[in-house]
Amino acid sequence: MKKVFNFILALTAVIPSFSNPVLANSADVQAPNEIEAYANELGNLTDRFLFYNGRYYGKSEASNGQDKNYVEYLKNASNLQLKDSWQRFYSGTAVGRCCGMSILSILAHNGVFSPSDIQEGKERLIDIECNTKSFLLASEDPVMNKIISYQLRQDKMDFNLFMKWNFSHYSQAELVDYALETAKKADENGKYFFLTYYDSNLWHTVTGMGIMDGEWEWYGKKYDKCILTIDTNILHEVEETGDVISYGCNDDACLFVNSETRDVCLPFYFDPEQAPSMICGGEDFKVFTFDDDDFMNYMGKINPSYSYDTKISDAISDIASISVNTENECAINVTDSENNTYDGKAECDVIFPNNGNEYVLKGKDFEVQNIDNAENFGVNFADINHGVYTNFQGAVNNISYNSDEFNFDVSAPTSYDISMIFEEGSYEFSPHYRFDFSGNANTDFKAVQTDRGVILSSSDGLECQVKVNDIIRDENGLVSVVYEDNDTNKRAFPEEKVQEEAISTLNNVLLTFDENGSLKYYIGENYDTEVEKGDVNCDGLIDAVDATQILIAYSKNSTDSTAYVGKTLGDYNGDGFVDSVDSTQVLMKYAELSTK
Repeated sequence: MKKVFNFILALTAVIPSFSNPVLANSADVQAPNEIEAYANELGNLTDRFLFYNGRYYGKSEASNGQDKNYVEYLKNASNLQLKDSWQRFYSGTAVGRCCGMSILSILAHNGVFSPSDIQEGKERLIDIECNTKSFLLASEDPVMNKIISYQLRQDKMDFNLFMKWNFSHYSQAELVDYALETAKKADENGKYFFLTYYDSNLWHTVTGMGIMDGEWEWYGKKYDKCILTIDTNILHEVEETGDVISYGCNDDACLFVNSETRDVCLPFYFDPEQAPSMICGGEDFKVFTFDDDDFMNYMGKINPSYSYDTKISDAISDIASISVNTENECAINVTDSENNTYDGKAECDVIFPNNGNEYVLKGKDFEVQNIDNAENFGVNFADINHGVYTNFQGAVNNISYNSDEFNFDVSAPTSYDISMIFEEGSYEFSPHYRFDFSGNANTDFKAVQTDRGVILSSSDGLECQVKVNDIIRDENGLVSVVYEDNDTNKRAFPEEKVQEEAISTLNNVLLTFDENGSLKYYIGENYDTEVEKGDVNCDGLIDAVDATQILIAYSKNSTDSTAYVGKTLGDYNGDGFVDSVDSTQVLMKYAELSTK
């Protein structure tokens, strides 16, 4: 079978979705073929949306932060999601809502909730109405709000890592086999399932319906399996009204498989005659499939689940995404939960061509070596519990993360900026979820997460500026949202308590907090000795050295230079400033202690 299309297919490399809806041939609407006829038996006539996967808004309009969808996103966002600016939300939804629409249609068809839960009074998905054209109306549309909420499921770390792990852990043939297995099970049980495509030109989600056997030929290759799908990119113009609506299941947009060779073809996205440089379905094509309703609706907007399949939990518990910020040569050595060490780059190159410099690996302990001794070498790292984001100005030999210990070594004086973010449920020192460290290192720097806080250390002493962020959440765990006004717009932000500090010490020091959430420092073998105010170098003594450091810090602050003495320890008299008065009083305290 081979069709001549009456349109030019224009693929755009976008993440997370492809959104160039195209009109289907009107002849197909008049006379459904055997694939579409079977799809109608599976629910295509009722259990899909009639509106299509259009653009959501004009970005200049949405940037004012008035968008209710974005505010709701902030309220429900995880700590790792909150590290990104508002632009991240819009870049994830601007090009389309294929994932949100697919998940909603899957869950409604599978009986997790009913169409009336999406729009009151509607008994069929096909009857649900949603504005897809006007931004001003779209942000008020309750159906749109639900679609965007489920669209952003893929932005959560567990969902994101599980999808990337499948792409990276299995070969194309294995992924195709699992897609066939999932489609067969769905067909037998009358269920819909989740299907995502990925290659260099496409990242797109569709609704999987079932599977059928047959004989098909597309572009000179034969296929004996067809996985039926509902693709929200396929449109149809109603002749009587001129309205453009979603087509539903179309054979051009189904996934065809040769069960012997595991070759696949997506005809709608695969036309070598009209778009030879934009072929989808070649060697780099991968398909991600799963059918766990609880995972799709985990912490969802409608009748949410609060746990999901243990197999998924086990799969993502040891997965990490590592991005290396350099174009120079580096090595990534990874140790998995079974204490096996392997070459992460080689593993990733074999089974998943990295997206830029991102590597998705099984194993959360790793070391990245800077082979070329390149400057400005950094690593970003994330798993389901943590995120570490770094930037360096100087020569870093290696960066490692082992058992909650982040460490880097340098061969020359290097300035660093490091953010450590802890996901909810993975730390005890609530609500302090983010630590930002910046300073200079001559040899090394280490930050270790503990139940009490974060331990900082360096072989030649610390000079470190510290910022601690506390997300303000209500009793239900929802983020408190505030607005910032300026001359042109009004943007929404999560409400945070921010403490900015600085420390200069030769000792290892634990950053932790009192019952009011105020920063405290502890030293000693078991970090059981609280550092007293005035002991700015954290050596357990208040002496002339501390007075001198406070005076130096006051001088630097007066000239806008970087000082490594903070108010917690350096503001001895509690007037809100670190100045010469504090230095004098610390010196007086030292004299008093010396006479006892």
